[in-house]
Amino acid sequence: MDNNTDKVFSKDLFSNFSSSISFDKRIYKEDIELSIAYSKALNKINILSSEEQKKIQEGLISINKEIESGKFEWRDDLEDIHMNIESRLHDLVGLIAGKIHTGKSRNDQVATSLRMYLKSRVDYIQSLIRNLEIEIVRKADLNFGTIMPSYTHLQRAQPVLLSHHLMAYFEMLERDVSRFSECKTRMDELILGSGAVAGSFYNIDRDFLAKELCFSRINKNSIDGVSDRDFILDLANCITTSMMHLTRLSEELILWSSEEFNFINLPDNVVTTSSMMPQKRNPDYPELIRGKFGRTVGNLVSILTMLKALPLSYNRDMQEDKEPIFDSLDTYTSSIEVMIEIIKGADFNDKAMLDSTSGNILATDLADILVMKGIPFRESHITISKLTKKLQKDGKSISDLSESELSKILGEEIEIDNNKSINSRNIVAGTSEDRVKEEIKVAKRILNI
Repeated sequence: MDNNTDKVFSKDLFSNFSSSISFDKRIYKEDIELSIAYSKALNKINILSSEEQKKIQEGLISINKEIESGKFEWRDDLEDIHMNIESRLHDLVGLIAGKIHTGKSRNDQVATSLRMYLKSRVDYIQSLIRNLEIEIVRKADLNFGTIMPSYTHLQRAQPVLLSHHLMAYFEMLERDVSRFSECKTRMDELILGSGAVAGSFYNIDRDFLAKELCFSRINKNSIDGVSDRDFILDLANCITTSMMHLTRLSEELILWSSEEFNFINLPDNVVTTSSMMPQKRNPDYPELIRGKFGRTVGNLVSILTMLKALPLSYNRDMQEDKEPIFDSLDTYTSSIEVMIEIIKGADFNDKAMLDSTSGNILATDLADILVMKGIPFRESHITISKLTKKLQKDGKSISDLSESELSKILGEEIEIDNNKSINSRNIVAGTSEDRVKEEIKVAKRILNI
């Protein structure tokens, strides 16, 4: 009795250990589309008659409907999506279902269907990024004219427009859009027809398959085709980089929503109260985005580690590529969806931002003004540095002095304030009102808003 139990346990153990159906069933649509296109290619070389091809296509369409309606019965004893669909096709059309595997391996099938799936996800990701950009640009436009301190080393640096600060994130996201586009371009290669490793014995029309499955080109080496997972690494890296950008934005939202900054009021649906302290408004959702970044980094490292030193061509290790990239996709898309809602509902505290530009924030402007009067920058830098230190000892700052007091102290006529400072940065990429207006205008053109 014990021996029989051990045998059953051993069978279940190995079956469960090797199964991928729990996670690869999400690519069912692409697998079915691939099989329909392949049946047409087999018909073109007379492996399938037109009648057989039609039956197979109708059977696959029926399976797709069963899956989408929730009626499809997934079999755990069939280890992956491909075998589940092929088995069900056999139930529907009989022995001719076995012909669909002619000249095709699960190696080139999964490499192709996964590319198809990930290409569609890249399109969705880019649409989400655009939606986040739209909300950021709208906030920049709505809050145009609001002045805030910029920071370096988390120390107040120079006055800038809030719009200019927000548009910095638009630039980050634009790089993300470009990076995902490049990733999709490299991904856009048909592998089907490479067989298990050496290419197909049958004269499959791969140009036809590429057109049917919306690939722009065909791979050139069958060995590389079935073993390449660079496209997954590319996507994992793109996700991780863009997720890192979301963490930078999250961190600023967290800081700005604190009582110490009080720059922003986050919408009620993205904050929570403390279980103990009723006055708290905790920025939980930006914190969760910040925390989830670690998952995408871990997934990227997991894929890299799995591929490291693998001999050509396909190895079963590669089954471990799907769970991490699927998790990264889910983590990133949910994070950016939440961030869209955060930005959409956020309100900025103009007064708190403006009040934070008091102190010595115009020190650099004073040094620049002295330079324009003929004093070398190093000398003017030392002069203003000594001034701020002296004022600090007296419990004062530059903002406490009138223009006449400044002029008297420096021995030069000085006229400076936040607006003059901001609009003096009227160079490309500067924070002047004219430059930021142009930046927003260009962004609106890109986003078609």
